[in-house]
Amino acid sequence: MSAKLHPARKKFTRFASKVPFQFGLPNVSPTLTQASDGSPIYFTRTTSLLRRQVLANAPSVTIKSDAYHPRVLPRSAWAEADFQTSRVLFLIPDDALGDCVGMALFFRAFAEKYPKAKIAVLNSASASDIFATLPDIEIFQLFISSKQLARFDVLIDLSEMEGWDTIAKMPVNPEEALSSAFGVTPISLPSRQPVVKPQMNIGILPMASSPLRTLPPALVRDMAQKLGNAGHSVTLILNAYQGVMRTYKDSIAAENLPNVAVVDGFRTIGDLIGFMEKQDYVVLADSGPAHITKLFQTPGLGIYTSASATVLQGRHRNLRNWQSTYMGDFCQAPCGLAKLRATDDGQIGCMGSLKVPFEKLGTLPSTSNKAVAEKLVVESTVPCVAHLRKDQDAIFQILGEDLKTQYAPSAIK
Repeated sequence: MSAKLHPARKKFTRFASKVPFQFGLPNVSPTLTQASDGSPIYFTRTTSLLRRQVLANAPSVTIKSDAYHPRVLPRSAWAEADFQTSRVLFLIPDDALGDCVGMALFFRAFAEKYPKAKIAVLNSASASDIFATLPDIEIFQLFISSKQLARFDVLIDLSEMEGWDTIAKMPVNPEEALSSAFGVTPISLPSRQPVVKPQMNIGILPMASSPLRTLPPALVRDMAQKLGNAGHSVTLILNAYQGVMRTYKDSIAAENLPNVAVVDGFRTIGDLIGFMEKQDYVVLADSGPAHITKLFQTPGLGIYTSASATVLQGRHRNLRNWQSTYMGDFCQAPCGLAKLRATDDGQIGCMGSLKVPFEKLGTLPSTSNKAVAEKLVVESTVPCVAHLRKDQDAIFQILGEDLKTQYAPSAIK
């Protein structure tokens, strides 16, 4: 590589350990657990769970620096560089499932262009199982040793991708953005349409990481009931790692619905990926699972609220999309907001729920508030989410078209 390297945007912690160690996150497949290799120094992203929750309290660990910036290939050189025989380590900016699915699809295109290149990812954290769907990729879930780091010819910090610094306000499509940045052609994907048959395996995944994107419980209950009554084998998948799951589950009360199984969540992301691959059809909120469908082109319906379905689904046509039709005095769907914001006086919400322009919202909340989150996903859903109840008949019409079933109109107006 002839391009001049510069420091990565992300800070890394340099640490040493007097005793052997191994680490792995509980929601990542055990096969991806990492162990020390006797190196004198190890590196992890300063903001990682490993740094904040483990290393800080480990008596055998010595923190050498919390402000190490590895030297990386600058963004301006990505398209011109020849990676044909290179060993490339990609620094993963975060472990949001949707973003990492886009990165994984980009890596598949990168590998097609450079079949002799060796690809690895660092600090993939909870999304490690997504990268494990790629053949011949090396995954450093939480850290890398100095011996391992020395094997790579070039490091690339993917947080330098355009739009990453504003992703909380306006989502980007990492697959398209990275493919363009590196001058690679996205891989071709098979078309997969719903194959209608009796007792289809249908998954409903209504929960997202934000109340801005989690589907209304009443809509989900009605949908599960209609699909179950039609004779399909319906699985309602929740997310046990989210603190609002129990309240959300209670509000749906789906345990007694015919042909509907309720699963509190999967232990690992790998288990979730395996489930998504086997479904005949899925209905999803704007969430990580909606992006996981891209890996297998699983057919279904994606229901979007604050974020743009067009941007997030990109070129993929396996999901039919419904965008909330909400229009209000302070915003309309999609507004581009990915997470709740806090005002200067401590109110948490979005433009529509707080009735303020975006400029008055301020920053992301500094601490989590379970009570507020539960209220926003169950009792006082934000306007674009609440409006989905008014969109319900149109949503069921799409389901009827895909599954060749007529559903009676709802009583909701």
